[in-house]
Amino acid sequence: MTRNDTYPDIPLETFSEVVESVYDCALDPGRWQQTIGTIGELFRSHYGLLAVTDLERRHYELMFQVGFDEHCQRLYEEKYAPMNPYVGRLQLLPVEAVATRDMLIDDDEFQKSEFYHEFVKPLEICDAIGFNVLKTRQRIVQLAAHRRESEGRYEYAEIRLLSLLAPHVCRSMAISHTLNLQTIRSEALETTFDALAFGVYLTDRQGRIVFMNREGDRQVRTSEALRIGNTRLTPVDRKACATLTNAIAEVTADETGTPSGEVTTLALPGDEETALIAHVLPLNRRERRNFFGGSGPAAAVFIQDPLAEASSSAEGFKKLYGLTAGELRVLLAMSPGLGVKDAAKTLEISEATTRTHLQHIYMKTGTSKQTELMRLFMGTLPPINLELQLPHVLAAG
Repeated sequence: MTRNDTYPDIPLETFSEVVESVYDCALDPGRWQQTIGTIGELFRSHYGLLAVTDLERRHYELMFQVGFDEHCQRLYEEKYAPMNPYVGRLQLLPVEAVATRDMLIDDDEFQKSEFYHEFVKPLEICDAIGFNVLKTRQRIVQLAAHRRESEGRYEYAEIRLLSLLAPHVCRSMAISHTLNLQTIRSEALETTFDALAFGVYLTDRQGRIVFMNREGDRQVRTSEALRIGNTRLTPVDRKACATLTNAIAEVTADETGTPSGEVTTLALPGDEETALIAHVLPLNRRERRNFFGGSGPAAAVFIQDPLAEASSSAEGFKKLYGLTAGELRVLLAMSPGLGVKDAAKTLEISEATTRTHLQHIYMKTGTSKQTELMRLFMGTLPPINLELQLPHVLAAG
């Protein structure tokens, strides 16, 4: 993969195939084995895993993994997992927050650990990257990849790319965890969808809405970006409306059960300060048709409000590191890249106060400079504006 400062240069088709594979796992969890391998290849990682920590039994299990032989897997599960400082610190982060090993633990500290000398060094592992997929009272599910020394360390571009993929993985796992989609009754399905924090719209092949969850109903009633017209989803922006219509048509074009389209991601602009992000997923595989019935929905449209999710993640970052309200305001003001002087002007406070808040933030987060702090902070946030961050992943252009 060619490197740049924002994202690895990958084809749209490759990213879409990975996203589709992730959503297929919601209906058939056995597909995670192949999908973990695909994600490992995407991030040039010799090792990849989907692991669960049972908090009640204090038991760690590699549900699916690639790269480890049977002996190493058993040894890790039975002895070394509790000794891994990266896993423990990653568990403290919010769901979807991507972090590499050096974002959570100092190299000197890590290399002094028994875990490093007995397990990591013999396998020539030099770095890890991952996030929490699911967190409940009983268990924590994590997805991670590991590189050997010959593969080099993960860079900022890969952190941002995994941050784009993480919401899809978490949604797929949340649905799979909550539902047995092969046997659940439609009433329970609706209840589960209503509990989700993003809009879910199921449409037929003509784009007519056959179901939407509670958050979807709220979105179309309150958002400046989305409406329902003639029983169809109708973005306010004309270009986005045409793109969404075409996307639904493309992913539902093949009636034989083999999807002809790709998972499509697009922006739904509203006024100057609001926008939604839509993901269109085909539901025309045989497994999906059997569950919903032959006349059921042919496409699922997931719509999120990234600003609301960012606000929630920022509040989680505040709680995680014990920031005060004033310190969080300074952090948010500086997150677009502003310096102390401009941030102080934006917040209408003195530069001295701003610097004091910033020093406190450094101390609480274990960082020492603005670039390091922002790397940590941005790794916990969902993509705010996909159109600006990864234009070639959008179908809105």
